[in-house]
Amino acid sequence: MVLASSLPEKPVIRTDGKALGVVHNLTMEIDTGDLATLIVETDPSDDIPETLERTDDGHLRVPADRVDGVGDQVVVRPPESTNDHQ
Repeated sequence: MVLASSLPEKPVIRTDGKALGVVHNLTMEIDTGDLATLIVETDPSDDIPETLERTDDGHLRVPADRVDGVGDQVVVRPPESTNDHQ
C-alpha cells in the first residue's frame, strides 16, 4: 500500500525509462478511495509525445491503471504499450 501523501513531488518515468516529470497532484475515487489519476507536472521545454489527456494548465493526467509501480519513483506504462501482451 502507498500513502497518497507520499506521491506529490515524486519523479514519474515510463517503463521505457523516459522521464515524464513529477507528481503534482492526484485524484481519488470518492466511493472507494482508490487512486483515479496522477496529475504530472512536466517541463514545458520537454517534447513529450504523449497521447494522455492534459489539464487546463498543461499537466498530464495519468490514469491509475497505467501505474506499474511506486518506489523512489512512479513507473507508468505509455499508452502505446496496450498491445504489448497480445
